[in-house]
Amino acid sequence: MHRTFILIFLLSALPLRAQIQAPKTPFDDYLVAPLRVHRLVTPGELNLTTTLEEKDLHRIFEKVNRIWGHAGVHFALESILTEPAANPNAYRQNYKSRQLRWLLAIRPKASRQADCFHIYYIKRFLANGVYIGRDGMFVKDLARLRNVEGGVGEPIPRVTSHELGHALTLRHRQAITNLMASGTSGWTFNEAEIKQARDAAKKLKWIRTAPEILKQADALYKKGDKKKAAALYRQLAAIPLRCPETARAAKRAN
Repeated sequence: MHRTFILIFLLSALPLRAQIQAPKTPFDDYLVAPLRVHRLVTPGELNLTTTLEEKDLHRIFEKVNRIWGHAGVHFALESILTEPAANPNAYRQNYKSRQLRWLLAIRPKASRQADCFHIYYIKRFLANGVYIGRDGMFVKDLARLRNVEGGVGEPIPRVTSHELGHALTLRHRQAITNLMASGTSGWTFNEAEIKQARDAAKKLKWIRTAPEILKQADALYKKGDKKKAAALYRQLAAIPLRCPETARAAKRAN
C-alpha cells in the first residue's frame, strides 16, 4: 500500500505531456489550403538532407492541422516530394548568414507548382524556420523551442504552423503562449488573428471551402470518376473533425 502511494505520487508529479486541444470548428466553416511538402535529400550534403521520413511528415501535419483547426483552416497535403537541393553551393556559401533569402536558391525549380503553399525541410540552417513567400517556407530538423505551459511537445509541428501563420499574413507577437511568439512552444490564436488569417486565405482563389470541395467530390463520385473524386476526398478526410462529411470522405478516399 505504501509503495503504491509513492508510485502514484511520483507519477502525478511528472509534467503532463503537452496536448493540442481538439478544434471545435464545424465542417462548413473550414477553409482548405493545398500544400506541397519537399523533403530535400541531397547526396553528399548531410546538412541539406532531411532526416524526416514521409511517416514523420504525416504525423507532423496531423498536429499542424490540429493547431490550425482552431482557426478553421486545413492544410491538405497535395504531395510529399523527395528531391535534392538545386544549388548546394548556395548553402556552403551562406549557411552562417542571418539573411536567409539565399535559401530560395536551393529550391528545385521543376516542383514549384503554382496554386499551393510550399514547405521545404532540411536538416540545418541558422533559424528554426523562415517564411520568404508562398513558395518559400523552410523548416529545419534540428529546431528547438522554449517550452511554455500548455505548449506543443514537438518542435517541428509548431515551427511549421508558425511559418504558415506568416503565409496567412500574421506577424510576430510577444504573448509566449501564442503561435506567433518567437521561439516558444505556444500554439494559440486570438480572435483577431483568426479573422486576419481567414480573410487572407479567402483572398487566394486556390483555397476553397470544405463544403465546396465535398460537393465537387460527390459529383465526380456519382459520375463514376472515382479516381478524381478520391483525390478530393483525401483533402477532407484528414480534417481533425468527426462528422458525417469527414467519415464519408475517409471511406471514399482510397
